[in-house]
Amino acid sequence: MNRFQAIVTVVVLVVAPSAEPLQAAEVWTGPRISFSKAAGADPTLESNQDRITSNVWITRSDNMGLFNAKSETGYVFDYSPADTEWSYGTTADLGSLTFLNWRGAVGSNPPTSLGQDMVLHLISDDIYLDIKFLSWGVEPPSGGYFSYERSTPIPEPATAGLVLLGLSLIWAGKGVRNAQ
Repeated sequence: MNRFQAIVTVVVLVVAPSAEPLQAAEVWTGPRISFSKAAGADPTLESNQDRITSNVWITRSDNMGLFNAKSETGYVFDYSPADTEWSYGTTADLGSLTFLNWRGAVGSNPPTSLGQDMVLHLISDDIYLDIKFLSWGVEPPSGGYFSYERSTPIPEPATAGLVLLGLSLIWAGKGVRNAQ
């Protein structure tokens, strides 16, 4: 490579815009919802999966840990649920949290997480949400059940309501003009 090619290469590397624009992570602080799966319930059924996004469907078989039914058929030790990472704390403290895989975060003992604030990071979606486990079945026949509450996206204002508001303002403005 001659000197001119080297200079052009450096300039292109420094000046060329990124192929994908940088986006800030999304933090869900909307209303909390609860999810539960009963002991013995089929984890392949949609009703027994918390389909948080199109990439993450949290569920559990009759034993072992959580897994992502979107991309996994069962719990994989030290990995599941795929496409997630977890930490104790709340989304209000994101900057100071350390995220681990689910098993690492709960210290290999899921019942110890009951009632404690945690944060779930949906890696591909780059979404952070608050989550709190409420129950965890350990041995058959009660194994496989679990429940939690989690935050949701902040609700968007109703489009129909905004349209009606706009129309009423237009109508009110015409009435004021006609009265003058």
